[in-house]
Amino acid sequence: MKKILIIDDCPTILKALETKIIEANEEINILSATSYAQANEIIRQNRDSIYAAIVDLNLPDCTSGKAALLTNSHKIPTIIFTGIDDKHLKSLLSKRDILDYIQKDSPESIQYAVNFITRIIRNNETIAMIIDDSELSRKTFRTDLEKLRLNVIEANDPQEALEIIKNSKEHISLVLIDYYMPKMDGVALTKILRKKYKKDTLSIIAISGTEDETVLTKFIKAGANDYLSKPYKFEELNVRIHSNLDILELFQKTKDLANKDFLTGTYNRRYFFDVTKKIIKNNLRDDKSIALLTLDIDFFKKINDSYGHAIGDIALKNIKTVLDETLNPEDLVSRFGGEEFCILVENLSLEETKELSEKIRLNFEKAVMELDEIVLNYTVSLGVAYGKIVDIDNALKISDSALYEAKDNGRNQVVLREI
Repeated sequence: MKKILIIDDCPTILKALETKIIEANEEINILSATSYAQANEIIRQNRDSIYAAIVDLNLPDCTSGKAALLTNSHKIPTIIFTGIDDKHLKSLLSKRDILDYIQKDSPESIQYAVNFITRIIRNNETIAMIIDDSELSRKTFRTDLEKLRLNVIEANDPQEALEIIKNSKEHISLVLIDYYMPKMDGVALTKILRKKYKKDTLSIIAISGTEDETVLTKFIKAGANDYLSKPYKFEELNVRIHSNLDILELFQKTKDLANKDFLTGTYNRRYFFDVTKKIIKNNLRDDKSIALLTLDIDFFKKINDSYGHAIGDIALKNIKTVLDETLNPEDLVSRFGGEEFCILVENLSLEETKELSEKIRLNFEKAVMELDEIVLNYTVSLGVAYGKIVDIDNALKISDSALYEAKDNGRNQVVLREI
């Protein structure tokens, strides 16, 4: 759980920021201070665990700006949130590691501060790559991107960048590409990347110190999302990086609305059938087997009848939680309707499929949810079809038949049939 420090002597603003941040980010612990002395004590007690801070410049027990210097001295990423419009003070603070300077001039400013801190939190799971043959330039970008809590990868030439992207197990969301590089310039690299990665999966920001305006045109035509001139101001980098990441997230949310079940967050039937066609084709070509698991909650109607549909919905959401802890990220999980889910897993032997199916069953048996005064525990039954799947509809019939057998035999068990 990440800790966010808010320093402000106005209880109303303090409460508004705390409420909205928690609404946007459930896994957040807010530390609140209304004075410099209180902030100093909180930092002393939580020295290495404060993720970021929102700081007012005017506090009753210190000079203007001293609280920001306090958080800055402890290397806490700091957002200024103030009613002071002092250009001299803002200029002085900009020389420190201040992420943003937000004016308290409207109700929208509170939402902006919340959005910014939420973005910084999400950056912790975001990877950005710098592609530049200048070590000094890469170091400068790395320093500034890490201030924004991004995970940073470096490449000193296009070929190295392509190798890193190809072999990376983690998704790289954003790349910053310099124009002038040996062997291949940034525009050529952008064209190569765009052949494989669309703008809704990879954001490309072109960087260059040239005054030639045609370079920008070349980059944009090649598929770059944005452009940043060198040297740059941190504020400009901040805005461009976050604008591009926000657009990527909007693309992802649109895809999720089309492809995922609203309640559980697992994929829907339509997406499942679209993807399995490609998976079956690839596995048949490579002469590999596939495991198709159909999972159903045992006595789900009793849960709804005993506790109500709200608790039943929580039980359904828990399906994804347990499966996320058990499966690999590349395994396909889909809600087929009601309490029935289908799981498609590649690259497993028959014995490994048996072990995985039993592990899933056992993990649900052990999972206990404590909901106020209700302690909820349920089991699942699984029907498994394993082998060289040619027709997904036929495989589903086999796994469904195996599931019904598991139910008839007493539930909370796995029945596997080979194709």
